[in-house]
Amino acid sequence: LFLLRMQPCQDYQIDIIHELDSANATYGITQVAGLHNGSKAFIFRDVGRAVQAPPHIMEKVAQLFRSKSEFTFLASIQQKSSSSGVIFSIHESEHR
Repeated sequence: LFLLRMQPCQDYQIDIIHELDSANATYGITQVAGLHNGSKAFIFRDVGRAVQAPPHIMEKVAQLFRSKSEFTFLASIQQKSSSSGVIFSIHESEHR
């Protein structure tokens, strides 16, 4: 058995929760302990809420998408019954 494991380059990784936390870029959202050891999570409770990454992070994401044909988005989701929403959305505009 042969296993090849390549370490991902840090230049191609973005920790969205860390970036949102450091930029204080959330409204109507409470940060709590995540499902995994030491991880963070967000609870969306209020009717009005917003999550928007800072411009420098959005530019980094856009550059990654321009230079790569594939990407992986990793998330652990716990959703209440009879609720719905968008898990991941990318928009390039002022009103995203």
